[in-house]
Amino acid sequence: MSKYEKLDLKDSLRASFSYQTGKVVLDNGTVLVIPEGYRFLNAAQGRMLVEGLWGNPRNPGFLGVLLPNAQDDDLFGVEISEDESGYLSQPEARELNYTNLMQEMQQHLLVENQWRDGKGLCTVDYMYWALPPGYHETDNTLHLPRVLQLGSTNAILNYEVRMLTRTGAFSLTAIAKTGQLNRVRSLMSALVGQVHIPIGQRYRDFNPHTDQMAAWTERVLRMGTVLDAGYFFQWLLDTWLFVAVSLMMVLFIYVMQYIHRRREPKELFRIDERLN
Repeated sequence: MSKYEKLDLKDSLRASFSYQTGKVVLDNGTVLVIPEGYRFLNAAQGRMLVEGLWGNPRNPGFLGVLLPNAQDDDLFGVEISEDESGYLSQPEARELNYTNLMQEMQQHLLVENQWRDGKGLCTVDYMYWALPPGYHETDNTLHLPRVLQLGSTNAILNYEVRMLTRTGAFSLTAIAKTGQLNRVRSLMSALVGQVHIPIGQRYRDFNPHTDQMAAWTERVLRMGTVLDAGYFFQWLLDTWLFVAVSLMMVLFIYVMQYIHRRREPKELFRIDERLN
């Protein structure tokens, strides 16, 4: 039994919670319309659940958690948070190398496992993509569906959607059993349309003169450029194209000078100025 399944055994804790439905204003000003069949726990109560019961490390950007109304042994909830790691431009989002991004997350997982082990909690053996991740340009979202392997037989689906914002991302992370992948994918797509980020913090509100760019992508992008064959050959093509054009311009100038010299009139008589 995973730590998430313990939620259904804590009836006394659940009874003490004050849930919200309908339209909810989060601590960062974002408006979330709670879908039918779900209820919301604010940040203060949600921390008791996510950190105290589920055993997750503290997330400074945590905003709350979305839970099914009825007992659900397959879908445990959707964690909601914000990440102010900086603005991620569309070209950067398109060029993310997800193999290297996974390697970065696995390195972070090693540090988190040390924390879990110190708390006597189960650790995550390894992590991999449940589906090919990707960037959806129509709504500026990154879809990062992961599977966390807990031991040899227990696995948890960790499906994160990062809605890009002016300062980073508004994150929705669904936690469910791996067999619920299609259900969770549909839920996450629907949830994106129920999130209303306030004016001034939207992706389109980015100000290049005052706002900070995302720093976490630099290493991923550079590793991807070096290690990924597609990007490598594209870089090579672009570089040689520049060199070829430059050489053609130099050759053109040389040829024009050569033709110009050949067209100059030849001297019919050589004048010996010593006779003057």
